[in-house]
Parts: sequence; C-alpha cells; structure tokens
Amino acid sequence: MPRPHIEFLHAQQLPWLTPPFNGFAWHDVVAKILSRDSASGACSALLRWPAGFSCSAHAFSAAQEFFILDGALRIGDIQYGIDDYAYLPRHYVRASLTSVRGAVALVFFDAEPALISAAIDWDHDALLERIDTHRAEWTRHDIDPAVQFLNLAHKVLRHVPANGEKTLLLQSGAQTHPRDWREAQLKHDCVEEMYLLGGDLIGERGVMHEGAYFWRPPGVWHGPFGSRRGSLSLIRFCEGRHQNIWSDDRREFHLEPGHNPQLPGDLPAAARAPWQPSRY
Repeated sequence: MPRPHIEFLHAQQLPWLTPPFNGFAWHDVVAKILSRDSASGACSALLRWPAGFSCSAHAFSAAQEFFILDGALRIGDIQYGIDDYAYLPRHYVRASLTSVRGAVALVFFDAEPALISAAIDWDHDALLERIDTHRAEWTRHDIDPAVQFLNLAHKVLRHVPANGEKTLLLQSGAQTHPRDWREAQLKHDCVEEMYLLGGDLIGERGVMHEGAYFWRPPGVWHGPFGSRRGSLSLIRFCEGRHQNIWSDDRREFHLEPGHNPQLPGDLPAAARAPWQPSRY
C-alpha cells in the first residue's frame, strides 16, 4: 500500500532499531523509520553509524538521498560533514563508506535498498555527489507571494523538471503569522514531506519542534501556519509538481493549537503525544 498520511511526529519519540531491509550492507547501523511504503520499500529514515564504522565497495538497488545531521561520513574520497547533502542514483557504487566518529543522517530511499552484487550502469546525470548547503544562497525566487507573511526563503538542492521532484531547504521568520490571524488553507497535487531541522512551526495539528516530520499525501488541506522563533526545514515534493491550491474560506490561526496528529495505528504510543524540548 502507499505510505499513510503522517502529520506529524517527532523523531525523538521513535526507537532506534535494526533497519528492516533485506540484504542491507551496513551492519551495526541503526534506524528510526519515519515513513515507509510497504509495497515498494521506499522509505524515509534517520540512520546512525557508529564510530569506527567501515564498509567496503557496494551498491544498492535504490536511489539514496541524504542530509547529514550530526558527525561525518566518508564515501570513497568525499567527506560529508554537518548539513552536507547528496543524491546518489540507484546502482551507484560506493567505493567505501567509513565514519571515524560516527554520524546521523536524514536518508530517503526510493525503493527497498537491497544490496546488488554485480556492477550495473547508473544514471550519471542524476548524481549530486555533494552539496555544501552553507555555500548555497538563500532566495525568494518562485515562492508564492501569498505565503510570504511567513518571510520565507529557500535553497533548492535538487530539482527534476521532467517529473517535478524537488528537494529544498526552507526557512521562515520569527514571530510570523497570517495577517489579522486568519488565512485560507492550501493543498498540493503532489506529496509534501518535511523534516524540521530547527525552530518551530505551528499549524492546525499542533506545534512542531526540531525533529518534527510529516508525509502529506496529495490533496490534503493544511494550514494556516506561523512560527514563534523561526524555522529551518528540509522539504521534498514527490509524485507530482508542487503548486499551491487555496481554499475559499479563511481560518483562524492560534499560537497554541491543540495537539491533533494524523498517524497510522502501528506507530508507538509515544508518537501520539506532544513533545516539548526542555524550556527552562
């Protein structure tokens, strides 16, 4: 079945487990599965590599997209540090993978990441070997003016014009909210996926803090949104092209909405409760 609607959970509420992948090459790596397609095996997860990890040459049957949250990884001759991003196409051969002091990364596989034993041709044009996101420039280009009350800017990391797939970093300003505290809802004809890297984001389903995650299917109305302290998030648009479609009615926005997540039944009970960082 396709991935269920998950909106939202905090990754801190999930346990570290052995990755549920057949023939997975990275022994001693643990995972927090954020969402997964039970038919294709495509998934979004946090992966954690232990200090001293080492793995020889290998390749997967799935494309791997990742963003380093903590520590550092080395793939072949390329070192990946905090906030580095990459997209490695399916069948891309990793000459080696090591981590001297360990690492945690936000990782997306577009299918079950099964190990492949024979060299297979791969899409060289799709490869994004490494992006140092701190060197990329923030821009407001192509952002819908109707949402600029959030003081948004983005860095587009990956865009596939042929199918509309897009991965970006998005920041919003502090103390932002709809004008007059009311705004229309919106929806998209594609999947929207988000992981909150820092700050807070407030919506109709509650208050999201660092570590918040959602997978929102096409056609789901959401919003309005705001932020007390500003936010930084990684967002992916999948299975279609991103376009904002607005509702006719305007809804009230509150800084302290009730906690009302949309979650499948197989998640741990802790994921259903609000999560707060230490405040004082």
